[in-house]
Amino acid sequence: MDGLILPRLRAHLRASGQVRKLSSELERGGELGRNAAEQLARSDLARPDGPLVWCHVPGRIETGALASLVEGLNAEVAGTSMLVTSPDSARCRRAVNPSEFICQLPPLDSPRFNMRFLDYWAPDAGIWFERVDAPMLLDAAARRSVPLFLQNGVAPEATSPRSRAVERRQLGLFERIFVLDSHEFEGVRSLGAVPARVEITGRLTRIAHPPPCLEAERMALAEALRGRPSWLAAAPDPSEIPAILEAHRVARRSAHRLLLILMPREDSEGPALTRMLRSEGWNVARRDADEEPDEATDIFVADSKEEIGLFYRLAPVTFLGGTLSDTTVPMAIYPATLGSAILSGPYSGAEGETLRRLRRGGACRLVADSERLGAALTELLAPDRAALLALNAWDIASDGTQILERLVRAVSEALRSRTD
Repeated sequence: MDGLILPRLRAHLRASGQVRKLSSELERGGELGRNAAEQLARSDLARPDGPLVWCHVPGRIETGALASLVEGLNAEVAGTSMLVTSPDSARCRRAVNPSEFICQLPPLDSPRFNMRFLDYWAPDAGIWFERVDAPMLLDAAARRSVPLFLQNGVAPEATSPRSRAVERRQLGLFERIFVLDSHEFEGVRSLGAVPARVEITGRLTRIAHPPPCLEAERMALAEALRGRPSWLAAAPDPSEIPAILEAHRVARRSAHRLLLILMPREDSEGPALTRMLRSEGWNVARRDADEEPDEATDIFVADSKEEIGLFYRLAPVTFLGGTLSDTTVPMAIYPATLGSAILSGPYSGAEGETLRRLRRGGACRLVADSERLGAALTELLAPDRAALLALNAWDIASDGTQILERLVRAVSEALRSRTD
């Protein structure tokens, strides 16, 4: 039985009205016109030269994971470019550098526009994420012998014999299916997917390369600290500074030698921040003024963003700025990979997926509000507690590398086979 009869019929019934609406929006121009053009499988961007991997993401895009993916693919097959289609393409375009990959809305799922889309972009491989939401587009790609893969796969909710047959056919179009967990594995396999093609890997996530650090600088600063306990406030919003200072006061009641390493959002903020802190009675040293912290220093202003790797390595506990004020949040995976336990407020900015993984894995301490930051910091300053969170964070970061490597290996083999 042709499982696409109903989708084709629905597409035919909707097509004329949708096309009229989109054609009208196209004439208006602007962002609305651009979106309409993409749904009509027209683009003002040229197809990149060389191999092109097409990622179709029906749900929320984690742009960091896709950036790691295209980086990994380029390491295996030089010159590989990436096209991302998703209903969430606007967020994708805002979040990434256009040189990393192209973000577009998917075409209307009908034979006419699918053909136009595939003619124009001519992808050399396709990676679908989570589920099949555009069955005719998937089928059209398979008919053109585009190697297809399913990542972050979840089992479709199919109950009737007919729907199970349709899902079985769609899953059969993928060369490899990488599912989230054992539950999804059993669900996919129960639909009749070839077991050898299905593998449990987990969710594809961003892989961060830890920021570098000059070992000589780390040793020199560690010597200056003389074993003092310390914590880092990484890129806080100015509105968060009072809460950070109060948390420092609270924590010093049980750790009187505690040093706060305060890294402003921009290096240019360092002098003014230092003056403000000194006016409030704090003993402050500033990195960019070549001032080293000594035993009497309360706060070390680390106004040298290029040394962020140094500060993450020195501080056993890091508070992520922006998470108390719903402003920009620094990359959470950096301290996670460098052995610093993480404190985070209720907001996550663009780091939502990473912070959720870290919290689920017991690698990040969530603080509900600014009033509780001091108590949470005091708890994490216990060496065994901070070490446990840091170890959990390292495990999570390492798992992500293995997931990426499996997908990159499979897709790279497909790309090479098309060029041989």
